[in-house]
Amino acid sequence: MGKMTYSLEFKTQVVEWFEQGATYKQIQETYGLDLRMFRRWVRKYRDHGVQGLVDQRGKARGMSKGRPRKNPMTSDERIRRLEAEVEFLKKLLEARKGERRRIREKQ
Repeated sequence: MGKMTYSLEFKTQVVEWFEQGATYKQIQETYGLDLRMFRRWVRKYRDHGVQGLVDQRGKARGMSKGRPRKNPMTSDERIRRLEAEVEFLKKLLEARKGERRRIREKQ
């Protein structure tokens, strides 16, 4: 079974009920939520408000995706890297064409 996803409205409702005095036990008995997950919701809500409860999975943060490089490439380094990539792809294409020719000759 995959992970459950909960709507922002549901998360907000449950966290606000907890903030008004409900106990972790009441939350678990009423909704059957995993308490570690629920505690994470409470912490995010306290740190960032309702916006902290927005699901961020699979969404890029900032301008680029993934972890930023430790040492960003200069323009010249990027050009050299891209040129090397092009050369590699040309050789790969030639190798595959050669394989196809050998297969056709065998038939």
